[in-house]
Amino acid sequence: MSRWETTASLATEAAPAAVWEKAYVDASAWPLWNRELKRASLDGPLAAGAEAKIVFRSGLRLCFRVVEFEDGRLFTDESRLPGARMGHRHEIEPTATGSRLTNTIYIEGPLAGLWRRILGPAAVRSLPGAQQAIADLAAAP
Repeated sequence: MSRWETTASLATEAAPAAVWEKAYVDASAWPLWNRELKRASLDGPLAAGAEAKIVFRSGLRLCFRVVEFEDGRLFTDESRLPGARMGHRHEIEPTATGSRLTNTIYIEGPLAGLWRRILGPAAVRSLPGAQQAIADLAAAP
């Protein structure tokens, strides 16, 4: 099976709880920090098994399922594509001065190479800006 991934990390003075509450728990906040998204919604609270519907600015619409979840610390959402799965892991680690955000976008499956060429450049481009927007959103009063 083929796999592609891109990861970015950012240290911020924002507290982990502020990142979690202001940026991750409410799906309607996701487009505030991910400029690739037009809108997002969850079918209930952010938790393992929750389903999210996401509309990208490109017009692409995907349904994601939360496949990994640790309250206040991390969640991974995953969507099925023809011949592959695409996921985004969002992790928050406390530091002495705030937190470290680590985001990994991956594509896995027989057609991962094809989907990497289609979706990979935007994923790589978007992560650093999205992380800074998360930090700014979490630090806002």
